[in-house]
Amino acid sequence: MPYPAEDMSSGIDSMVSLPDGRRLGIAEYGDPQGTPVLAFHGLPGSRRQRHPDDSIAASLGARMLHVDRPGFGRSDPHPSRTLRDWATDTRHACDALGLGRIRLVGVSAGGPYALACAAILGERVIATAVVSGVGPPGSMPSPSTSPVVRLGFALASRARWGVRPFAFVAGLFSRHTPGRYLDAVAARLNAADREILARPAVRAMFAEDLREAFSQSGAAFAQDLTVIAARWPIDLAQIRSPLELWHGEEDRVTPVAGAEAIARAVPHASFHRVPGAGHFLAFDQWREILARLLR
Repeated sequence: MPYPAEDMSSGIDSMVSLPDGRRLGIAEYGDPQGTPVLAFHGLPGSRRQRHPDDSIAASLGARMLHVDRPGFGRSDPHPSRTLRDWATDTRHACDALGLGRIRLVGVSAGGPYALACAAILGERVIATAVVSGVGPPGSMPSPSTSPVVRLGFALASRARWGVRPFAFVAGLFSRHTPGRYLDAVAARLNAADREILARPAVRAMFAEDLREAFSQSGAAFAQDLTVIAARWPIDLAQIRSPLELWHGEEDRVTPVAGAEAIARAVPHASFHRVPGAGHFLAFDQWREILARLLR
């Protein structure tokens, strides 16, 4: 059963218990009586990663449920987890929250987790949106990708221990100087992304999110990167529900080739290529993304 909710200045926090005794942290935004949408954060990230204008979700009648993956934020770690394990966790969390059929949105590294749920949970998933999503192995990364991202995937594809120094440095900057971390990220991105990351509301949201992402340690960061860089233990062809892919053509974090690979595997997917947009296109396209997901 859900733990008692706690009113927060930035959403409502709650915890759900899973059958194995672990707990997942959830932050709720939007319309509390609205249509449930489970949102899976990027990397690094936490339940605090969201669009800073909560009125968009509220006006569309969306009850946004942002979930910490294991080891991030308030969620307990899950050693040796896989994408399939996340689908199981999501099923149990929905049962605990009394949710029937659900809609999903996965952003960046949250994309593979949303795809896993869409493939495994079958008819329980009404529709899924993947925004700037990480693609399957073989499509990540590309020559246009940021050198830091290429290094991270190269290390993760070999062993988790190789990512730990990478995670330690990211955690150090994220907890103590999130502004410097965002500036370092923005320096390697296109003009559209740099403008988005300069917005005060976006920076404030990410500062909160990054502190939560590394509130336990950097271990979840290393684990998450290893999970998405390895062979995916899911069959994308099993996705039968509507799937919408949103990707900026100038994304230097997750190349558009990843979305193209997903579209080939799921022929009925709707593919929205956004000219001139980068990795953070969700902040400018959020109303349309969410409206289409809720249709």
